[in-house]
Amino acid sequence: MAVQTLPVTFDTIAVGDELPKLAKTETQVTIDTYTRLIVHRRPRQFQSNNLHTDQRFADQGIFKGTVNYGVVTVAFMMEFLQKAFPQQSVQACALSMKALEPFRAGDTVTLSGRVLEKRVENGGRRVVDVEIAGVNQLGQNVAAAKATLPLE
Repeated sequence: MAVQTLPVTFDTIAVGDELPKLAKTETQVTIDTYTRLIVHRRPRQFQSNNLHTDQRFADQGIFKGTVNYGVVTVAFMMEFLQKAFPQQSVQACALSMKALEPFRAGDTVTLSGRVLEKRVENGGRRVVDVEIAGVNQLGQNVAAAKATLPLE
Protein backbone atom coordinates (compact mmCIF):
# COMPACT_ATOMS: atom_id res chain seq x y z
CA MET A 1 0.00 0.00 0.00
CA ALA A 2 1.50 3.25 -1.15
CA VAL A 3 1.01 6.57 0.61
CA GLN A 4 -0.94 8.70 -1.85
CA THR A 5 0.52 12.01 -3.01
CA LEU A 6 -1.03 14.79 -5.07
CA PRO A 7 -2.34 14.90 -7.71
CA VAL A 8 -4.84 12.12 -7.10
CA THR A 9 -7.30 11.03 -9.72
CA PHE A 10 -9.84 8.23 -9.81
CA ASP A 11 -7.48 6.27 -12.05
CA THR A 12 -4.39 6.70 -9.84
CA ILE A 13 -5.92 5.86 -6.46
CA ALA A 14 -6.43 2.27 -5.32
CA VAL A 15 -8.38 0.53 -2.59
CA GLY A 16 -6.05 0.17 0.39
CA ASP A 17 -3.96 3.25 -0.40
CA GLU A 18 -2.92 5.06 2.74
CA LEU A 19 -3.40 8.80 2.90
CA PRO A 20 -0.74 11.28 4.08
CA LYS A 21 -0.85 11.71 7.86
CA LEU A 22 -1.57 14.99 9.60
CA ALA A 23 -0.68 15.78 13.23
CA LYS A 24 -2.66 18.46 15.07
CA THR A 25 -1.80 19.78 18.52
CA GLU A 26 -4.61 21.35 20.52
CA THR A 27 -3.96 24.08 23.09
CA GLN A 28 -6.17 25.96 25.49
CA VAL A 29 -5.40 29.08 23.47
CA THR A 30 -6.83 27.56 20.28
CA ILE A 31 -9.87 26.25 22.16
CA ASP A 32 -10.44 29.73 23.65
CA THR A 33 -9.97 31.39 20.26
CA TYR A 34 -12.63 29.22 18.69
CA THR A 35 -14.96 30.00 21.58
CA ARG A 36 -14.51 33.73 20.99
CA LEU A 37 -15.49 33.22 17.33
CA ILE A 38 -18.63 31.34 18.33
CA VAL A 39 -19.60 33.82 21.05
CA HIS A 40 -19.22 36.66 18.57
CA ARG A 41 -21.68 34.94 16.21
CA ARG A 42 -24.12 33.53 18.80
CA PRO A 43 -23.71 35.41 22.09
CA ARG A 44 -27.02 34.29 23.64
CA GLN A 45 -26.05 30.62 23.45
CA PHE A 46 -22.87 31.17 25.48
CA GLN A 47 -24.01 33.20 28.46
CA SER A 48 -23.59 30.28 30.88
CA ASN A 49 -20.52 28.28 31.82
CA ASN A 50 -18.80 26.56 28.93
CA LEU A 51 -17.53 22.98 29.22
CA HIS A 52 -14.96 23.65 26.50
CA THR A 53 -13.21 26.67 28.03
CA ASP A 54 -14.21 27.29 31.63
CA GLN A 55 -11.67 25.19 33.52
CA ARG A 56 -13.55 25.14 36.84
CA PHE A 57 -16.86 24.25 35.19
CA ALA A 58 -15.26 21.73 32.80
CA ASP A 59 -13.44 19.96 35.64
CA GLN A 60 -16.86 19.08 37.07
CA GLY A 61 -18.33 18.02 33.71
CA ILE A 62 -18.36 14.78 31.79
CA PHE A 63 -14.88 15.31 30.29
CA LYS A 64 -13.18 16.26 33.58
CA GLY A 65 -11.40 19.17 31.90
CA THR A 66 -11.53 21.42 28.86
CA VAL A 67 -11.76 19.88 25.39
CA ASN A 68 -11.95 21.09 21.83
CA TYR A 69 -15.21 21.43 19.94
CA GLY A 70 -16.26 18.48 17.77
CA VAL A 71 -16.66 20.82 14.82
CA VAL A 72 -12.96 21.68 15.15
CA THR A 73 -12.08 17.99 14.91
CA VAL A 74 -14.18 17.81 11.74
CA ALA A 75 -12.27 20.82 10.39
CA PHE A 76 -8.99 19.01 11.11
CA MET A 77 -10.32 16.03 9.16
CA MET A 78 -11.20 18.25 6.22
CA GLU A 79 -7.66 19.67 6.33
CA PHE A 80 -6.38 16.08 6.39
CA LEU A 81 -8.40 15.22 3.27
CA GLN A 82 -6.99 18.28 1.49
CA LYS A 83 -3.52 16.77 1.79
CA ALA A 84 -4.60 13.87 -0.43
CA PHE A 85 -7.45 15.04 -2.64
CA PRO A 86 -8.23 18.00 -4.88
CA GLN A 87 -9.96 20.85 -3.08
CA GLN A 88 -13.13 20.56 -5.19
CA SER A 89 -13.45 16.90 -4.14
CA VAL A 90 -13.03 17.76 -0.46
CA GLN A 91 -15.55 20.59 -0.67
CA ALA A 92 -18.10 18.23 -2.24
CA CYS A 93 -17.47 15.30 0.11
CA ALA A 94 -19.88 13.76 2.59
CA LEU A 95 -18.15 13.20 5.95
CA SER A 96 -19.51 11.49 9.04
CA MET A 97 -17.39 11.78 12.20
CA LYS A 98 -17.78 10.12 15.58
CA ALA A 99 -15.96 11.51 18.63
CA LEU A 100 -14.64 8.62 20.71
CA GLU A 101 -12.52 10.33 23.38
CA PRO A 102 -12.07 13.97 24.36
CA PHE A 103 -9.51 15.94 22.34
CA ARG A 104 -7.90 17.87 25.16
CA ALA A 105 -5.65 20.88 25.38
CA GLY A 106 -2.12 19.50 25.21
CA ASP A 107 -3.07 16.55 23.01
CA THR A 108 -1.41 15.85 19.69
CA VAL A 109 -3.71 13.83 17.48
CA THR A 110 -2.41 12.16 14.35
CA LEU A 111 -4.95 11.71 11.60
CA SER A 112 -4.45 8.82 9.21
CA GLY A 113 -6.64 7.11 6.70
CA ARG A 114 -6.99 4.74 3.80
CA VAL A 115 -9.15 4.17 0.77
CA LEU A 116 -11.93 1.69 1.48
CA GLU A 117 -13.65 1.58 -1.89
CA LYS A 118 -13.82 3.25 -5.27
CA ARG A 119 -16.77 2.94 -7.58
CA VAL A 120 -18.66 4.41 -10.48
CA GLU A 121 -22.21 5.30 -9.49
CA ASN A 122 -25.28 5.67 -11.66
CA GLY A 123 -24.78 8.47 -14.11
CA GLY A 124 -21.04 7.85 -14.24
CA ARG A 125 -20.14 9.72 -11.03
CA ARG A 126 -16.83 8.38 -9.76
CA VAL A 127 -16.38 8.36 -5.99
CA VAL A 128 -14.02 7.01 -3.35
CA ASP A 129 -14.83 6.07 0.23
CA VAL A 130 -12.14 6.62 2.84
CA GLU A 131 -11.87 6.00 6.55
CA ILE A 132 -10.11 8.40 8.89
CA ALA A 133 -8.76 7.70 12.37
CA GLY A 134 -7.54 10.25 14.92
CA VAL A 135 -5.17 8.82 17.54
CA ASN A 136 -3.68 10.88 20.37
CA GLN A 137 -0.20 10.69 21.85
CA LEU A 138 -1.44 8.09 24.36
CA GLY A 139 -2.59 5.76 21.58
CA GLN A 140 -6.27 6.47 22.26
CA ASN A 141 -8.69 6.64 19.34
CA VAL A 142 -10.07 10.16 19.66
CA ALA A 143 -12.23 10.24 16.53
CA ALA A 144 -13.21 8.11 13.55
CA ALA A 145 -14.82 9.14 10.31
CA LYS A 146 -15.85 7.97 6.90
CA ALA A 147 -15.93 10.22 3.88
CA THR A 148 -17.19 9.83 0.36
CA LEU A 149 -15.50 12.06 -2.19
CA PRO A 150 -16.33 12.60 -5.84
CA LEU A 151 -13.13 12.13 -7.81
CA GLU A 152 -12.77 12.81 -11.50
